[in-house]
Amino acid sequence: MYILGLTTLGDSAAAIIKDGEIVAAAEEERFTRKKHQSGFPFLAVQYCLDEAGITIAEVKHIGLYWKPWVLRHKAMQAVKSAFISPSMFWARADRGVGGVGESYLGMFKYPKIIREHFGESKFKFHYLEHHQTHAASAFFVSPFESAAIITWDGTGEDTTTLFTHGKGNKIEVLKRIKLPHSLGQFYSAVTNYIGFNMFSGDEWKVMGLAAYGKPEYYDFFAEKVLTKNGKGDFHLNIRTLDHHLAKQYKFPDGIVRELGEPRKPGEELTEHHWNIASSAQRVLEDTAIYLVHQLKEMTGEENLCMAGGVAFNSVMNGRIFHETPFKNFYVQPAAGDAGCSLGAALMIWHQKLNNPRKFIMNHAYYGPEFTNEECQAALNKEGLKYENLPDGELLPRLAKMISEGAIIGWFQGRMEWGPRALGSRSFLADPRRRDMREILNDKVKLREWFRPLAPSMLEEEGFTVFGKEHHDPFMITVIEVAEEYKEKIPGVVHVDGTARPQMVSKKTNPRYWNLINEFKKITDIPMLLNTSFNVQEPIVCTPEDAINTFKNANFDALVLENNLVLRSGNKS
Repeated sequence: MYILGLTTLGDSAAAIIKDGEIVAAAEEERFTRKKHQSGFPFLAVQYCLDEAGITIAEVKHIGLYWKPWVLRHKAMQAVKSAFISPSMFWARADRGVGGVGESYLGMFKYPKIIREHFGESKFKFHYLEHHQTHAASAFFVSPFESAAIITWDGTGEDTTTLFTHGKGNKIEVLKRIKLPHSLGQFYSAVTNYIGFNMFSGDEWKVMGLAAYGKPEYYDFFAEKVLTKNGKGDFHLNIRTLDHHLAKQYKFPDGIVRELGEPRKPGEELTEHHWNIASSAQRVLEDTAIYLVHQLKEMTGEENLCMAGGVAFNSVMNGRIFHETPFKNFYVQPAAGDAGCSLGAALMIWHQKLNNPRKFIMNHAYYGPEFTNEECQAALNKEGLKYENLPDGELLPRLAKMISEGAIIGWFQGRMEWGPRALGSRSFLADPRRRDMREILNDKVKLREWFRPLAPSMLEEEGFTVFGKEHHDPFMITVIEVAEEYKEKIPGVVHVDGTARPQMVSKKTNPRYWNLINEFKKITDIPMLLNTSFNVQEPIVCTPEDAINTFKNANFDALVLENNLVLRSGNKS
């Protein structure tokens, strides 16, 4: 049985499963080339159907990650905000009216739109709760028979944090935290206070910047903005920091008096801004750990699953994984809203249709792939010279080039599911070079100097590099690097001595594993520096995308499957 899942409000995506196993999953932005694409994912749905080799007529169920009629709580929050300030009310009202008219009411038309666009079908359409699809996206593909589950983000219909307990093929809701109390909205508001843009997903920047600062304003945030109540809840004081006002770069007087004037976009980043980021990050981490301890008490579980946009905070994850009573952890690679499309499909299969679980997601490679011949056709069309080489010749040559300073655009296999490049659509470089972060950020990626880079490493070498057992195939946690290793890999070690590794399995990505192993043979370093193959755009999807990025960016060589293209003047 085929089941299709949809995400549409932001980071729109589609996923399709067959008898409970993932067939295909992809974000719409990869096809439209518009970052954080919103709206119905027409192209992602078509890809999923094509990958499955079916038409919409063979899909029995379709799940949407949202219940569009759940509006009362948000409406009441807007009304309450009017008693705080008119500007706070109108910030909510403007957004809310647009959301209801364009997005929520439009959801009721989706069954009709699908049949009009993809053909007649007798599928059953399901509207599902946002946070429960988050929970399903993590637990139902985890290796655990039972687990505590926490999902946290900006907001779903009205819930911002959901405590659930997964057992077998069922998820039980234990507790909700609702608007306006939201970890995601707290962090997004801080993002805009520092002059970034929450609508562009710039929360990543706050986390990266935090490593350079000191938590000078921790007490202010913990006592006046994001407070704990001692009962497993937290409170976001919107009188001091309001997400909706922050969208318009407006901030209450209370926070401006404490932190100074908010940074305007484009202004210089100073140590003051680093310290704001550090303070907000630390308060987020401590609040999250507090909630996780509460969930442990509620469930008694040793296993923890997490999802929602907040679960992308890899520094927070590292502390949760190593400072809480849980022994085992699982966060799937598309933990944000895009992953809810998968969660919607899985929720129908397990929770609604009562089917048993039999699938574990141990890799992220569920997107489009292209044959060697398709890659050659794209290269020929652009008139690029290339060599077609077998892996036995190509991989050692690439490893040598990287060891000598080359930056490689690496394109192979099925595209990754989720926002992290994990060895299918990656820029690869030498982690031993201290200057490589500056080169990649400034000359290739065209982004801020403080943005960290990560290692892809042989999973067998985890203890060697970190001094402790650590398994993370999805680059979702930040942990301390062993002291003796920090100086060996400065290109991927953060300023605070940590790193965000991807543990590469020979079983799930043998070709990438072999390339890293070739680099180890030359350098005795069991990893490569890995960052996403994109320049101010979504991660590349097709050979044409990769060629376009190669033509417009400054890196040394392009690999499309077994085809090697060298930048003019590079004789490697």
